[in-house]
Amino acid sequence: MTLQQMEYIVALDKYRHFVLAAEACGVTQPTLSAMIQKLEEELDVKIFSRDRKNISPTRIGEKIIRQAKIALNETQRIKEVVADESTSMNGNVRIGILPTIAPYLIPDFIYHFRKAYPNVSLFIDEKENKSLIQDLRFGNLDIAITTPPEAHANILEIPVYVEKFVAYFSEDCCSKVRQMIVNGNLPPEQMWILKEGHCIPNGGINLCEDKEIGNHIYEAGSIDTLIKIVDRNGGYTIIPELHISTLSEKQKGNIQVLNVNPPAQRTVSILIKDDFIRERMVNAVLDTMKAIIPSHMIDERFNRLSIKLR
Repeated sequence: MTLQQMEYIVALDKYRHFVLAAEACGVTQPTLSAMIQKLEEELDVKIFSRDRKNISPTRIGEKIIRQAKIALNETQRIKEVVADESTSMNGNVRIGILPTIAPYLIPDFIYHFRKAYPNVSLFIDEKENKSLIQDLRFGNLDIAITTPPEAHANILEIPVYVEKFVAYFSEDCCSKVRQMIVNGNLPPEQMWILKEGHCIPNGGINLCEDKEIGNHIYEAGSIDTLIKIVDRNGGYTIIPELHISTLSEKQKGNIQVLNVNPPAQRTVSILIKDDFIRERMVNAVLDTMKAIIPSHMIDERFNRLSIKLR
């Protein structure tokens, strides 16, 4: 069994169509069919059941395909080891990021990363936490930048920086509400909720679990959308401090520091699978983030040290 044959059976299992699988592998349909048939003859088993309408793996075929995926993943890891040790870092990196972090991080991140590592292909996707973790587990992402609400098995968390939250209120928000916010009280009936960004474990506020708190007419996934909702409909919301720089001067006048104890803040972390081996790539992402985030927010360990993977 060759790597090429393993690629062909994995592709056919994915697409369940000879022409589509051949196109994905960059070969002709007769070539792919012949190579799979040859493999079946070598193993003396049927990997796929075929009829005029359907293609599906046999019971033994499912096991063979599963092992082929493992072998192909390990082959890719060997290539990554070589790329990680080369003088000029190359290859590609797939990064997932929480939507509430992306607006103020990603534009500068792309600029600095491409400038420092021009030979690395960068792919970035915004996803909620559940999808980020799932894609890390399935190998669809290399790195996630997020604020994980809890620890996950086989996922390594590397805390990078701590970000405080501030209150943002509409211009017509009454003085009584503003004073309550100054005193550390957050009146729930006038608060607009961010879908996942207000999950602050061990912080002064945590609106993940209590659906009775705040206005859930629209759970915004975008901070910009949330601010526009407040401007138009009144009330207030909670936003991360790094987003303040994107506000207009007029909007900045609607910011109020939160006097809650413990502080309302979140830790933004890099997540990788615990068997991830591309040490230089992790440090490249970390160094790029350090170039963007104010130094007083960065975990002090990373101002002196780099990440060492097993």
